[in-house]
Amino acid sequence: MDDTPLHERMEAHDRAASEAKKAAQKRDKAASAIGRRLSASVADAVERAGANVEVAGRSADGHRYRFTARLDRAALVAALTESLPDGFVVSHVNNDGTLSIEWTGDDRTPSKRQHGAILKAIIAEELVLDDDGLVESVPTRERVLRRATELGLDETDAAERLRRLASLDVVDLADDRVYPDDNFSRY
Repeated sequence: MDDTPLHERMEAHDRAASEAKKAAQKRDKAASAIGRRLSASVADAVERAGANVEVAGRSADGHRYRFTARLDRAALVAALTESLPDGFVVSHVNNDGTLSIEWTGDDRTPSKRQHGAILKAIIAEELVLDDDGLVESVPTRERVLRRATELGLDETDAAERLRRLASLDVVDLADDRVYPDDNFSRY
């Protein structure tokens, strides 16, 4: 330990703490601004992609009807892919409708990451779980690729990306079906 008096060390500590606080405030302000812009992109994509509305039931007398509005997650991801600022990609869409947008670290988003996000959203959209959270049914490979082309992906590119997701243990391709794998929620 050097001979610097403790009061000088405390003053240096306080200066460093003050600078760290200012840097943290600046970081948080920038992150909030980024969040607002990404939120606007999501809102725009929701407006374009819309929701699927289905009749859920009606009263016996026919005077009251119930509807279920469900966001088409795959269409949302496809719409977001077009409108997110460069360098951002949808990394995951959860069953409850929440989604994660990730900074790729690059000034532009690799198309492979975008295609993977769309494929994952299609798989999640088609996945049926039972009351215990166990997989009841999954989409066929053909269904995933057909839906991907409906959303604007080239079928060859989509098939290649699906194979890549399988090699990363994001999905499992078995019996011509697409199952979520160990890393489905990570990539």
